[in-house]
Amino acid sequence: MNQWYQIALPKDCPTDKFLGIDGFLGSEEKENAVILYFEKTESVKNQLQEYNVSVISDGDWKELWREYFVPVKIGSLTVVPPWKKEEGDIIINPARGFGTGHHETTKLALGFVEELLKKDNGIGTLLDVGTGSGILAIAAGKLKNGIRATAIDNDPDALENAAENIGLNNVSGIELSGEPLYKFTGKYDLVIANIISSVLYFLSDDLKRLTSKWLILSGVLTSESPVFMERMGLGDFELVAKTDENEWSAYLLKRRDK
Repeated sequence: MNQWYQIALPKDCPTDKFLGIDGFLGSEEKENAVILYFEKTESVKNQLQEYNVSVISDGDWKELWREYFVPVKIGSLTVVPPWKKEEGDIIINPARGFGTGHHETTKLALGFVEELLKKDNGIGTLLDVGTGSGILAIAAGKLKNGIRATAIDNDPDALENAAENIGLNNVSGIELSGEPLYKFTGKYDLVIANIISSVLYFLSDDLKRLTSKWLILSGVLTSESPVFMERMGLGDFELVAKTDENEWSAYLLKRRDK
């Protein structure tokens, strides 16, 4: 049986120091607390020894999530778990923090996705990098009929969860892949990457190479804002909008006309 670690922190407690822990899986908000998930390893245990660590098993997952996965509204869409499917537009079956819409970075990215698809009818292809639960690609499929999305992730468990969620939402036109980003070719009208900034920096050249028009970047700490654009090398892109929520920022960029 698969197991992992969980810790709970006050909602106003900064979480950026946990992002660099090798084995960090994700986080979700619960009323006045933030729940963080980690791989169950000795290394992680040693780094979390000052916290009250719980061990979570696969068999416990759904019951634990039922306690605090409440519907969340983002723009015109409401994200719900399967047991509340009648109450929302997007159904996400929670799995180890792969993205349920509760985290600020997902909310910010999804807000930009909806804004773009409403104002630019020319968006026909999308690349979702680090798709997790598939929520952003699924939202795009719900918002625009006929859009073709490629959703990629290097975690097989995330891809399994994304495939389940695609089926739950009955959306078509989404292709899942575990191939690394550098292997992709061609251009996409919209590229989305909701990943921590260290990974965004690592993938920056490929993200820019694959973007024909629009680029959404989320997962950036607001403290990095003064240097983020320069470190990403975004000289060929215009910053159209930047939004913040708590300690997180997201960027909407458009490739400059040559």
